Amino acid sequence: MNKNDLFTEKNYRILQLADEITHVINDWKSKLNKIYTMSSGTLVNSEVGLATDDMYNETLVSVNENIKSIINTINSFETFLCNGKEIKQFNINNTLQNIISSHTSTYKKHDITIETNYSTTNYIYGYENELSQIFLYILSSLTNILKNKTESKFLIINTQRNKNKTIISIKSTNITIDEIPFDISLEISKKIIEEYYKGEMKIANKKFKFKGKSVYGIEFCIHLNNIKELKKG
Repeated sequence: MNKNDLFTEKNYRILQLADEITHVINDWKSKLNKIYTMSSGTLVNSEVGLATDDMYNETLVSVNENIKSIINTINSFETFLCNGKEIKQFNINNTLQNIISSHTSTYKKHDITIETNYSTTNYIYGYENELSQIFLYILSSLTNILKNKTESKFLIINTQRNKNKTIISIKSTNITIDEIPFDISLEISKKIIEEYYKGEMKIANKKFKFKGKSVYGIEFCIHLNNIKELKKG
C-alpha cells in the first residue's frame, strides 16, 4: 500500500467515525429526553401528591430500558472503534452456545424456547468478542419483543458452512421486521460484518418450516468470511 492509498483509507475511516458519532449523539439525545420527560413528570406528580405506585414502576421500567439501550450503544461503538484486536480461530457454535447458556434464566422467565442446529465443525478466524456482542444484541432485541407475546415464543439458531463462508441464521416466530428497532447498534453491527469480514447481514420477514408446520416470522442471516484469508488476499 502506498502513501496515497493509506491517506485515502484514513480519510474514509475518519468519515465513517464522524458519521457514527453523529448517529450515537442523536440516539443518546432521544433516549435521555425520554428519561428526562418520564422522571420529571413523575417528580411533579409526586410533589402534588398525584404519583401512584404504577406511575413510579412505569417510570423505573422506562429509565432502566433506556439506560440499558445506551450501554448497548456504547458497547457497539467501542467494538466499531477497535481495529487492533487479535485475530484468532474460534468455534462459532461455542460462541453462540455460551451466549444462550448465560441467558437461560431470562428465556425461562419469559417462556421462550431456543432451538439450535449447529454444523458439525464451524471454526472461523476473526474477532470473537465483537461477534459475541453482535449475536447478543440480536438475541436480546428478539427476546425483548417475544417477552411481550402470549404464544409461539421460539428462537431458532442455525449455523452452516458453504464453501469458504460461515452462515448464521437466527429466526424467530411471531415477530415481523416492523417490530425490530433499527437503531445505532444494529447499524454498527452491520458495518462490522461488512467491513471486517467482507460479509453481509440481511433481515427479512420469512416463512419457514418449524416442527412440521409452516410458520411466519423474521430471520437475521449473517454471512462471514475468514479474516485471516482476507488478510492474505
